[in-house]
Amino acid sequence: MVIYSEESNITKEGTSQPQKKIVLENNIVVTHLIKDSLLIGTDFGEVLELKLYETSPKLLAKLPDITSFYAESYAPKVYSVDRLGEQVLIHSEGNFGTKNLFVFSKGHLEMLPNMESLNIKKAAFVDEKRIFLGLASNEIVLYDIKQKQILYRKQLSEASFSDFALEIPSNRYVVACESGILYFGVMDSGEVIAELEGENKDNVYQVKLAKVGDIMTFITAGQDRKVGVYQLNLQTNKVESYGIGANFLVYSVGMSADSTLGAYMQNEQSEINVFRISDKQEIMHLSGHTSLLNNIIFTDYHLISSEDGKNILIWNLKE
Repeated sequence: MVIYSEESNITKEGTSQPQKKIVLENNIVVTHLIKDSLLIGTDFGEVLELKLYETSPKLLAKLPDITSFYAESYAPKVYSVDRLGEQVLIHSEGNFGTKNLFVFSKGHLEMLPNMESLNIKKAAFVDEKRIFLGLASNEIVLYDIKQKQILYRKQLSEASFSDFALEIPSNRYVVACESGILYFGVMDSGEVIAELEGENKDNVYQVKLAKVGDIMTFITAGQDRKVGVYQLNLQTNKVESYGIGANFLVYSVGMSADSTLGAYMQNEQSEINVFRISDKQEIMHLSGHTSLLNNIIFTDYHLISSEDGKNILIWNLKE
């Protein structure tokens, strides 16, 4: 499962060297941090869990092989992972180009029915009863996993879906798509309450959000080699925004929970710039990846980055 992991004692601000490097046996498709546990989905049908204070992940679930028109049996890619209590939500490749959605709990893997017709691109828990889905058609779906039924299905635009992020306490979602527009709305109803645009003129690969007081901050990763930052005042609906140019397509971004720091993939070598959101000032430049990034995650004191290859790198953000 893990080829090797290594640690260093480098913690100085501005360093380009990771504090910890973990190399997996199979390629990483998705990562998602839940408290102090990093969930990892691979291209070999695995869902792994890495505790941040440990050096090696453990296997949570191994999905059954699937078939296609070209291969009789192979391991599926895991596209989304999420956890709520003892339940783990797993969105994966299915037979003949379809998508599967599983709930894994206490060693049991349950496939949710009637998902083949939904071309799911991303899935996440809302609460113990409901999950939020983004479809390739740029539709959003709220699904009741207890009743096994769709609560609503809403089309946002004709552009293809790229990513979503949820702010569970405030019941809000944001969806990014190939048009560069962000759709910000209410999870319970699907209602769109704001459209944010102007910083990206092309596909937004990834979006993150964070709420502090009445300010909701969004950061985007753009195909147009640009990072977008939007700050929406929820009381006045006033939006302020700016962009940051990169040297390559920006495949991944990250933002701290207090929305003070942002990070983005800066170039083709997957080097990462960490900057202050208030003034765009770069404070760290991080290097060490060998493949394109698929996620950047902030914790209280660390930054975690994962790639389309086998590496997970962890930096210490303390001074």
